[in-house]
Amino acid sequence: MQKITRDLIYSIARHSNWRGQSIAAWFRKEYIYADTTAWIRFMQLLLLMLGGGFVVAGIVFFFAYNWDEMHKFLKLGLIEFLLMAVTVLAAFTRWSKLVKNLLLIASVMLVGVLFAVYGQIYQTGANAYDFFLGWTMWVILWVLVARFQPLWIIFMALVNTTFILYVEQVATGLAFPFELDILFGINTAAVVVWEVLYSKGRISRFGKWFPRLATLAVLVPVTMSMIIFMFDDYSSGDKGLCYALAAVAYTVGIWYGYRSRDLFYLSVIPFSLIVVGAAGIVRIQKDNPEMVFLFASLFVVASITLLVRQIIHLNRNWHATAREL
Repeated sequence: MQKITRDLIYSIARHSNWRGQSIAAWFRKEYIYADTTAWIRFMQLLLLMLGGGFVVAGIVFFFAYNWDEMHKFLKLGLIEFLLMAVTVLAAFTRWSKLVKNLLLIASVMLVGVLFAVYGQIYQTGANAYDFFLGWTMWVILWVLVARFQPLWIIFMALVNTTFILYVEQVATGLAFPFELDILFGINTAAVVVWEVLYSKGRISRFGKWFPRLATLAVLVPVTMSMIIFMFDDYSSGDKGLCYALAAVAYTVGIWYGYRSRDLFYLSVIPFSLIVVGAAGIVRIQKDNPEMVFLFASLFVVASITLLVRQIIHLNRNWHATAREL
């Protein structure tokens, strides 16, 4: 039996005389529209997340304020005790899965605090990338087991930070455009893995935080790389590799956006192309500053207007609201 979804109801309504008010009433009955109970639960979860974040921040500031008065064994012992206590609560209690995942986030942050305290006590002399690399490696198992999107976001932030610091401190000979291309590849792989796992039913699509943020982390470096190639006298370090990467990724992204009816991909990818196009106009007209602002402004206004119009058109065809019906 096919599952009744919002899109299916809208499709039926477009080809029948089902009134919009009746559709809205049905949505409320089936709890598709948020009611008072749903909003109360949302506030509870929001306050729980804020409380956990403030607790971890309080631990960090506690050590920073009392650093000189505390013995090194007390510093390490307190952090290790808190880390073990939070992890045990996340693993062996009968609390809800969401609460356990939030405790895992606290454990991940405490691992970073532990490494930072250890490095300050013994002055290991390690580069900053060593700190983030160790942090990333120690929490990877929790990230794989939890299947919790906020935890994946933290993990990808650690991976990106580790690579950026490694390039700045160790691989100093790597050209900046190549660094951007590698960041593009790392985050693209994360988006692809997430979408493949979702398509196979391995993960549930509870919210879309991770693929959204990862996609932005894909577009920002490749857009920067393409613009750098334009203004670096066409002798950028990647020799135009960024354009080949963007052509493949953008084509697949647009295709997937249409296939899955995901307006996010159909919005951010064209916006990246608009930014690159505006940069190209500036590059061509760089010797005529008066015309640069005119042509670039007209291009941006016209392109964004057409993009918004197309997105609205697709949204009405794919996700018509009850009021429009």
